Amino acid sequence: MFWVATAPLSADGHVNLSPKGLSGTFHIKDENTVWYEDMTGSGVETIAHLRENGRMTIMFCAFEGPPQIVRLHGRGKVYEYDSSEYNKLIPLNERQPGSRSVIMLHIHRVGTSCGFSVPFYTFKGDRMRLHQYCAKSERADLAAADASQPSLNGLATSFPDEIADNGVRRYWAVLNKTSIDGLPGIQDAHKSKTLFDRDIANKEWKQESLSRAAHQQHSQHQTLGVTTWVDPKLLVVFVLGALTTGLWRNIIVSLFQK
Repeated sequence: MFWVATAPLSADGHVNLSPKGLSGTFHIKDENTVWYEDMTGSGVETIAHLRENGRMTIMFCAFEGPPQIVRLHGRGKVYEYDSSEYNKLIPLNERQPGSRSVIMLHIHRVGTSCGFSVPFYTFKGDRMRLHQYCAKSERADLAAADASQPSLNGLATSFPDEIADNGVRRYWAVLNKTSIDGLPGIQDAHKSKTLFDRDIANKEWKQESLSRAAHQQHSQHQTLGVTTWVDPKLLVVFVLGALTTGLWRNIIVSLFQK
């Protein structure tokens, strides 16, 4: 999991901080460059800010092991879906459903600091709700394309100029057009003629279930109401010891009183 921070140049513009964490979307290109696959969302702040000024910081936190925070400071660039730069990094059959751009960061400073107050957290699994929603929207785009220009096998070979009302391309064109401060967001992705991969759009994208061990550990901690770094067995021993000590104390006191 990591966080992306950007801001507009305007003194009264809105600073943005976005959480990211989908497995397989963050990549290290070289010692000075990283990039991540940017997923469709209700906001487009990061893209808009990078278009205006390029400033961006990516932050990681350690949720287990030694406490540590790492910040990557640099200049970012946006490569929208189906641009030549995007396609070199994310082949059509490897993109996530709803993937709208590549965010590239050229790093000029790496800063580390303590994370002494960052809590311990246990990873349970990726959320698949965004995948499910975007896959459904991409299916709507594909269905609209098939209906408007069917080929001999009934399947379109490219998107038409018209955009489906409930498709992801409409989402990009309308909801991702500008930032909350009015800066330009998505400019070209919704205009692409390249069809989404049908296998990816038709995949069910079911929610991954917890492993049995992880589920038992999670349930045990929830029942006891303790943090993950407390061993429940030690807690039981402590409680029993305290009760036993109290019992013997009461017996000894009663004997002396007699």
